[in-house]
Amino acid sequence: MLNILPLLQKALNLSDNAKISRCPSGEVNHVYRVEGELNDSASTKVDYAVKWLGEDTFSGVNRTHQFVLQQQLHSLDIAPMAIWLSDDETLWVEQWQPNSQVAQPNPETLASVLTRIHQLPVTARPLDLQRRWQHYFKAANLDTADMLYQRAALLRNHVVKSELDDDDLVLCHNDLLASHILCRQDDVPVVIDWEYSAMGNRYFDLASCCLINKLSSEDSRALLVCYANILGIPYEEAKEKFEAHQEIVSVTNDLWFQALAQSELK
Repeated sequence: MLNILPLLQKALNLSDNAKISRCPSGEVNHVYRVEGELNDSASTKVDYAVKWLGEDTFSGVNRTHQFVLQQQLHSLDIAPMAIWLSDDETLWVEQWQPNSQVAQPNPETLASVLTRIHQLPVTARPLDLQRRWQHYFKAANLDTADMLYQRAALLRNHVVKSELDDDDLVLCHNDLLASHILCRQDDVPVVIDWEYSAMGNRYFDLASCCLINKLSSEDSRALLVCYANILGIPYEEAKEKFEAHQEIVSVTNDLWFQALAQSELK
């Protein structure tokens, strides 16, 4: 386990009896739970989720911008309170979510949460997928002869069209695994892991959600039907736009993994 507790005690004014434990995490980052008390108030208990981001040298995410965005999202009761970000952006601290459990990965739950996110009155920085792809090309050390590069090049006009579609421009989570949805006792879910959130096309977010949750064609259709019904979007319109974004999402996902694999070789 990383020896980060002394640093957290100093930065967050934690008492010496604070304890840290490792939690399940994703492909890159380490996640810990820190419990204890404040130095100047033994009666003030604290319970934090701590993410160590030190191995993420390839994603190109601006942590400071995402930290500020999550503070806004917390005020709307959909994200944990963001508490502290280290100067080097390798340690992220947010409020632990007690008395919660991971949502079931069913299409209806995913559609409901996506609908809620897409209707939030929040404006964030744009996803700018072309720029993100260029970053991944460099991080993955791809050249123009690579098949993945060529797949991306063929989609350039579709990406431009997607990001110019103001009617479908919404806040997107862009990494909505079912495990990122925590159900609370008040039946209002809270969503975690907003690192990739940005303003983007709603159908990119929908297609991304289906891909990373490994939904079948039948479950993907059920998610889309539920989402379209909630928002009053004609299903055939939603289906056409969703299908247009599936290959864009597939290429983005493949580029991310290529960049990750290259970073692990260094």
